[in-house]
Amino acid sequence: MKYLLDTCIIISALRSKQGASHFLLRKALMKELPIIMHFKLLAEYHDVLTRPDMISADIYTHEEIEKILTGLVNVAEEVNPHFLWRPNLKDEKDNFLIEIAVTSQPCTIITHNIKDLLQGELLFPSIYVKQPQEVIKESFK
Repeated sequence: MKYLLDTCIIISALRSKQGASHFLLRKALMKELPIIMHFKLLAEYHDVLTRPDMISADIYTHEEIEKILTGLVNVAEEVNPHFLWRPNLKDEKDNFLIEIAVTSQPCTIITHNIKDLLQGELLFPSIYVKQPQEVIKESFK
C-alpha cells in the first residue's frame, strides 16, 4: 500500500506535534510510511505552507518548511499520471488527488476531508480515503 498525504494533513502535522497527522508525517520522513508525490501536490504544499499567515503563525520558519518539503521529496516515490481522470469532486481542486492516487493503486489518501473525496462520480475500488487515526490503527498498532 502507498499513501498520499493531503495538504490538510501536512498543515495539521505542523500545527500540533501531538496529533495523528504529525505522527504520520514523522513516519513518512523516516520511510516507515511509503508515500507518493507529484509535482502538483508538492506545489500545493509549498503554496499553502509558505503563505504569510502560516509563516507568521510562528509554527515553523520558511527555511524549516523548505527542509520538511525537501525531506518529503527525498522519501516519496514520484508518480506521473498518464491519464487525467475527472471524478468530478465537489471541489474541482481535489480531482488531482484522485488522479495521482490512481497511478499508484492500491493507494490510500490520508485526509481530514473524507466526504469531499468520496463524493465523485467516478470511484476506484483500490483507492481508499481514510483519516489519520484509521491509518495508525491499521498500520502501526
